[in-house]
Amino acid sequence: MIFKELIRKKRSGEKLSKEEIEFVVNSYTFGVTPDYQMAAFLMAIYFQGLDYEETLALTESMLKSGKTIKLNINGIAVDKHSTGGIGDKVSLIIAPVLAEMGFKAPLLAGRALGFTGGTIDKLESTGMKVELTDAEITDVVKKFGFSISAQTEKIAPADKKIYALRDATSTVESIPLIVSSILSKKLSVNTKAIVFDVKVGSGAFMKTIDEATKLAEGLVKVSKLYGKKAGALITEMNQPLGRYAGNGLEVKESIDALSGDISKDLLEVTSSLVGVLFELTGYGSFEDGKKKATEIILSGKAVERFIRWIEYLGGVPSVKVAEKKMEVRAPIFGYITHINGEELGYLIIELGGGRRKALDKIDYSVGLRFFKKIGDYVEEGEPIGEIYYSKGEPEKFVGKFLSAYTISEKEKVTAPTLVKKKII
Repeated sequence: MIFKELIRKKRSGEKLSKEEIEFVVNSYTFGVTPDYQMAAFLMAIYFQGLDYEETLALTESMLKSGKTIKLNINGIAVDKHSTGGIGDKVSLIIAPVLAEMGFKAPLLAGRALGFTGGTIDKLESTGMKVELTDAEITDVVKKFGFSISAQTEKIAPADKKIYALRDATSTVESIPLIVSSILSKKLSVNTKAIVFDVKVGSGAFMKTIDEATKLAEGLVKVSKLYGKKAGALITEMNQPLGRYAGNGLEVKESIDALSGDISKDLLEVTSSLVGVLFELTGYGSFEDGKKKATEIILSGKAVERFIRWIEYLGGVPSVKVAEKKMEVRAPIFGYITHINGEELGYLIIELGGGRRKALDKIDYSVGLRFFKKIGDYVEEGEPIGEIYYSKGEPEKFVGKFLSAYTISEKEKVTAPTLVKKKII
């Protein structure tokens, strides 16, 4: 095959065969095709798109470029993936809850991407081991019913190389490329069913319902074509999820949540995702799953499992949080009508709780606390949040926190709907 002919073909909007897409991925991954040709091919996809069969072929080609994880475990193995948001600690809560129900939940997770937090960074705040071999994952799942571990360099190396080029050529936003990137890693584990939590809003990568719907539909459809049961929820991310954002703070909140002290928004999203997995696996209805998850969380049944799991992998559940705190007070009275989650995410990075460059070290102790959300009425001078910091100018941090909030003296809004759509 001739690479430039495949560029022309896709540029013209023609459909590529599975063999042609495999050739593209392999020739680029193994250094036969130069960056400039692959960049042209990615741009052709950006403008012309891929249908679901082409997206599956791209996914499988990237998946086959590395290793897959075959776990020797009994029971129904399930997975959950989030597209990322501010304060999104759902994985930390849902995994032990699923295990408490009898599912096996071997989750692979990543580090922070852009302004959103990463599950692996959060777990590393405890000092626990996060990079596990297949045998170690199997051992942990057998002992605790779940595992959350880091995606290794050996999983879908083609995706890593292609993603770097997408970032450099402004083709990251292409839905088929996002779908294939996510699934080339998530399909590497032999689970029966997967639920996708596709975030939408200012604190997410997908800013509109239309974008989020296209992504959710693509993830579900291609997963099904691969042979996996799949469903998705589109959930609210116009404001942080839960009470805290920041690595160690989110572990602390997860332990509180699993003990029964959980915010309404975090409970709604977590239990709804469990509901989808119930429906997919035949365990029961969506409502059955929500009800069961809610009972387990509020009863505190799963917290001991979560704590023992952290300790088994060498971590300390009582994570350190920054001793310095600065209260953020409302400058005027009125209703909170808007919160810019992306600005808050970048504030956490400025505090030291995220990365500007891939090799940056993270201060796990810093972060934000939220007392008020969209729809809440506040008095002038009333606390709306808190900033946990180790160094820097607290007044500057307060200014940036407040700039993310819009307070109106006249306009009254209601709290946003948390679960926007279910796609199965």
